[in-house]
Amino acid sequence: MALPKLNESIKYSVKIPSTGETVRYRPYLVKEEKVLMIALEQGDQQGSLEAIADTLESCIDEPVTIRNLPIFDIEYLFTQIRSKSVGETSDIQANCSECDTPNEIKVDISKVNIKVPKTANAKIIKLSNDITLEMKYPTLRDIGPKLNKYIDGNETDQAFDMIAACIDAVQTKNERLSLADESEQEIQAFIESFSTEQFMKVRDFIEKMPRLRHEVSFKCGNCEHDNKITLEGTADFF
Repeated sequence: MALPKLNESIKYSVKIPSTGETVRYRPYLVKEEKVLMIALEQGDQQGSLEAIADTLESCIDEPVTIRNLPIFDIEYLFTQIRSKSVGETSDIQANCSECDTPNEIKVDISKVNIKVPKTANAKIIKLSNDITLEMKYPTLRDIGPKLNKYIDGNETDQAFDMIAACIDAVQTKNERLSLADESEQEIQAFIESFSTEQFMKVRDFIEKMPRLRHEVSFKCGNCEHDNKITLEGTADFF
């Protein structure tokens, strides 16, 4: 007689921030948690995000291509699945800004939310009278192979690589040019041809992109100073 399988019939619903689509999921199980723990212990950002994506694919019922979702979708979905798998609070350590004493605080990850602009113009940048950029939110497929470089590289390289990942197409007077059809060298040369003002317009889009972000307040257990910190990305939450 075969042993029973536990917990695979438990289902919850969550809305994907970028699309508004509601999907059903189950909590992740010990087999998935083991893979996640190994990836997180190795400290490899790309490997950790890939493990998270694999977990989402296992837990979500609908046929969602996880690696084609924006990074903030992946991080948000993971926090919601984790809240039902391990618990709705996460214990993290944060240093007091006044006395630098480490404090253990509880974060209610079930209340984490992401605001995504709904207007059609949110992803349009006009560089000149003749040239317009169609922007996108980078996906794991876009930046996964370069993720460790984004984290460890210098700020200039990070900025150029992220800009390239965020431009979907260039619209001229006569044609629409998809960056997926262009070489890295051509994309780099195009970005380097920006004026300072044009470059800052694109940087502004990147800085204002939706992110997994949550403010937490706590009183220091040592000096009783009131602190406020901002958590950003899955690594800050767990």
